Amino acid sequence: MTSTNSEDLALQYAQLIQQEDDYVDQLVTCNKLILDAMDIIAKRAGVLHMDTVKQAAYHLHSMEQDLNRKLFKVRLEKSILANQMSQST
Repeated sequence: MTSTNSEDLALQYAQLIQQEDDYVDQLVTCNKLILDAMDIIAKRAGVLHMDTVKQAAYHLHSMEQDLNRKLFKVRLEKSILANQMSQST
């Protein structure tokens, strides 16, 4: 492999690390929102419109699943790229 190809792989790897960090940050935020929503539900369920509350909670859960799926894909790509980089040395 040429050094240019190795540099390309290193750049791709760095970009994947940035994406991974971004998804992790988004997941942390999403999880905080889910916990806050559950706390609000526990404390104020009697005065809230339950169908709306459930829809909002399901939407947050769906976001969390989507972010986990994206994070998995990035980590998989990162692992494959790490293997390619180790083969090039």
